[in-house]
Amino acid sequence: MRFSCIDIFIVTIGNVTVQHAEREENLRIALIHTPLTGRGGGERQILKLAIELQKLGHDPEIFVNAVDEDACYPNLIKKVNVTVIPHPLTRLKTFYSRIAKKRLPWYDSHLPRMINIGRSIPKEFDIINNHNFPTEWAAFFAKRKLGIPAVWMCNEPPFWFWRPEEIKNRSKINWPLCEVFDKSTARNIDEIMVLSSIAQKLVRTIYNRTSKIVRSGVDIELFRNVSKEEVRRKFGLEGDFVLLQVGNLSTRGRQAASLEALYHLSKKYDKVKLVLDGGGSQEALIRLSEELGVRDKLLLVHSASDEELAKMYVACDVFVFPSQITWGLSAIEAMAAGKPVIASNNAGVSEIIKSGENGIIVDDRKPEEIAKQVELLMNSPGESRKLGENAYEYVKANLSWKKYAKTMESVFEATISRYEGNS
Repeated sequence: MRFSCIDIFIVTIGNVTVQHAEREENLRIALIHTPLTGRGGGERQILKLAIELQKLGHDPEIFVNAVDEDACYPNLIKKVNVTVIPHPLTRLKTFYSRIAKKRLPWYDSHLPRMINIGRSIPKEFDIINNHNFPTEWAAFFAKRKLGIPAVWMCNEPPFWFWRPEEIKNRSKINWPLCEVFDKSTARNIDEIMVLSSIAQKLVRTIYNRTSKIVRSGVDIELFRNVSKEEVRRKFGLEGDFVLLQVGNLSTRGRQAASLEALYHLSKKYDKVKLVLDGGGSQEALIRLSEELGVRDKLLLVHSASDEELAKMYVACDVFVFPSQITWGLSAIEAMAAGKPVIASNNAGVSEIIKSGENGIIVDDRKPEEIAKQVELLMNSPGESRKLGENAYEYVKANLSWKKYAKTMESVFEATISRYEGNS
């Protein structure tokens, strides 16, 4: 791994004319991401993409504001080239600590970071591929500087446009940045990629732009030769029917719906448990479990590594996913582990699930419906096994990281050709 740091901040914003050099066979790809300081679907996606692009003979380099190798997939980070371009005010700690307390979270934090990345990428790439918001801002400045096209892997459009609570709480100060500037930078992107038709509709509504659906991959090999009994013994789950939900504890994760489903099941079954694996505040869920009388049936954990998480997937009987989200990597991972998945009809992952064939789709607003489907699987182990096997086969055939990288490679090449043809 090449790991470097650039400490540059260019205040002036002007037009920069750069002549595009003739491209070699291998692509030089500037990948842009938000800080790689945690373990999430977006972090895994960009790291696995860079690794697979290298295998295809290309030269990807990831540009971020910060990296925590230990916290963010150290086994993957060591395989790729990462350049850190820190916040321009990092050295002015006293000043920055003061402005960080003001109600200017996007102006004093995200905007300078993205400008710094966009204006600091060297002139040696064929294409920009930014992931997650607000990296479209960095791509905007990088494209102006380098004179090359940009492809946005928009895993989820900016929440300030479509989450009701964020729309309500967005300050008037931040309105021009989020509404005017962001839409301007999005118009400057050459191609927008999304994971689902749910995200595709959001992009159309927010930006009036078309987008292409490209499914990312999953690590099937993680679940090989993993013992189911090890985790069950560790947490005292022997003899229990185990439900699992993985993801950050949040309102969008809708762990409360899983808890309510557990409540309905507990009326008839004593040996049923719910495991919630993810980071975030646990207090509200603990209070709810106590109110519902199922605290003794709830296990809250936060797996510290991929290996630990893989054991949790393998140990469960059914994976529940009532989340309202544009994709759902954890549900895909459960499918890769050969588990039956009960997913929300408001999750992007529902688009690859044929209910009754390789999973089950439910109305996420009705926890009793989740409970009903879990009960059917509890009493029909053959059906449960069939759903899990079909889920595994679907993921194996359609959602490899190699396939994702090959698709992105085709997008890059087509975008470059169009861009050069219009120059």
